[in-house]
Amino acid sequence: MADTFASLVDRIRARFVDLSPQQRVAAAFVLKRPEEVAIVSMRTLAANAGVQPVTFVRLARTLGFEAWEDFKEPFIERMRAAPAFYSDRARKLTGTPPAELHLSHIKTLEATQALNDAAVFNAAAEAFEQAKRVFVAGFRACFGPAHAFAYVYQLFRPDVVLLSGMGGGLEAELRAVEEGDTVCIIGFRPYSRESVTVAEHATRRGATVIAITDSPLAPFAREAKIVLTFSTEGPSLFPSLVSAWAIAEHLLDTLVSRGGEPALERLKSAEAQLQALGVFVPAYGPSDN
Repeated sequence: MADTFASLVDRIRARFVDLSPQQRVAAAFVLKRPEEVAIVSMRTLAANAGVQPVTFVRLARTLGFEAWEDFKEPFIERMRAAPAFYSDRARKLTGTPPAELHLSHIKTLEATQALNDAAVFNAAAEAFEQAKRVFVAGFRACFGPAHAFAYVYQLFRPDVVLLSGMGGGLEAELRAVEEGDTVCIIGFRPYSRESVTVAEHATRRGATVIAITDSPLAPFAREAKIVLTFSTEGPSLFPSLVSAWAIAEHLLDTLVSRGGEPALERLKSAEAQLQALGVFVPAYGPSDN
């Protein structure tokens, strides 16, 4: 049976620590920009990755492929099934990048959609549902989507805990993580030390780790049972987090949908409590009449 792109990603993750330094660079590059593997020559690919062409041949053989063309096949099959975004990316590689900011964000979202199918969202949702408790972590720029995910999830599952590390108290917060819990970590390159600390501690404690990240090879993703990947490419000076927010929202939608009427009732109850506490103000001020 031919390798799928998903199985190839799993193989690279499993063998990553055994690769040579140059092969690691090449492996990280093909997972970050998989469309290039399918549409450019090995020489161009090597130049873009900053390694020698022979590195890709050695990478393919180390991962169990007889030839480079065999290694390329899962990338080609992935591109055939992908949305039209990849033809646009091909044009971008020849020097015609999109100019509009909103179009760039749309394409980033389409790239993220191509990286994650419904099965991985359902697998993540199942891990959350089976968990004794859920912990969520995101540091620095990723604190925003992590906080939003935890906040909304708490509306229909009260035992969700945000690992903030406020006041240098991350290690104290991690003491609560136990076997049977699920820990979700959001992060992108350059990866924070705290994200690796959380992942390693959760693994030692027997918890399930879910990574939402820009690469399956992220240091904290190597500890993860489930990895959801987002694109950070965009025209801004800073990496785009549009797709990280989108994945968080998609997960919440999936969890509510799978939770059925009980989840909806808990959500309604939480909203009623917030209203009673006066958390929200009217959309419009009192009438002057």
